[in-house]
Formats: sequence, structure tokens, C-alpha cells
Amino acid sequence: MSIDDLQRDLDESLGTASDLTTSLFSGGRLGAPGVQAFINAVMAATVATVTAEGKPHATVVLAACHDGTIIFTASPHSLLLANLRRNPSVALTVTNPEHDVIVRGQARLLGKAPELPDMMDRLHRLSKKGRFTPENWPGYLYSIAIEKIFMS
Repeated sequence: MSIDDLQRDLDESLGTASDLTTSLFSGGRLGAPGVQAFINAVMAATVATVTAEGKPHATVVLAACHDGTIIFTASPHSLLLANLRRNPSVALTVTNPEHDVIVRGQARLLGKAPELPDMMDRLHRLSKKGRFTPENWPGYLYSIAIEKIFMS
């Protein structure tokens, strides 16, 4: 994915939104570079999935956006990881007092963090703290194939 792809997804999502959604998300919205910068400034998100019993499950994860691709973490042995393996449909929100990013899509496994050193280096460089995840974190990285995305 690229920044241009992210911008296309933002434009298409707003173009097909209901009148209410359009009224909520069309005023003063940031373009793709602003969305990416916002996600990287917050670096935390809530990811919602569905359990094996069909119940909703939400959890806080680390999140970043690199070259227009939204990436998030899933810890080993977590309910989130089990849910993603069974059903990759997700909703993700990144929020602070000024803005909200709301995404719906399909999670795509990128791999285990220790097996992705180049990706982890890029994510660490995005973090204000110099580290995206704790040192030697054994978890997984996922990206999102965006179906809908809105930014207020």
C-alpha cells in the first residue's frame, strides 16, 4: 500500500458514506499524510474482532502507519490472535481529543516480529520513544486491507 492508496481509500469511503457519516467526517478532515502522522503520533489503537462464540472482543494494541499501511500488534496466546486466525475481519480505531480514525477491513498477517527485522526497524524509527514494541517482543504484526476508513 502507499500514501496514494490510503488517500484513495479515504476518498472512496467518504464518497459512499451515508449522509450522517458524511456530515460527521467531511469537515476539516486530514488527507492521507495527516492520517498517517496522526496514527504514528498516537501509536495505540483499539482493535475489535469476533470470538468463536460470535461475541465482540476489543483490545488495545500498538499501531503505526508506514507508507500508507496501517500495522498493529497481536500478542502470542492472546484472544485477539486466536480471533484473527479464525476470522480476519476487524474494526480499528485510533483516537485522541482532536481526531478519530475509524477503519474496517481484513487483517493480514505480516509475520512474527522477530522474523521481520527491517519492518521492526522502520516501526521503531516511527516511535517517539525509539521503540515500537518492547525489546525481543515475540508477537505478531498485522496490516489491514482497508474496506472503509474515516477520519474526523
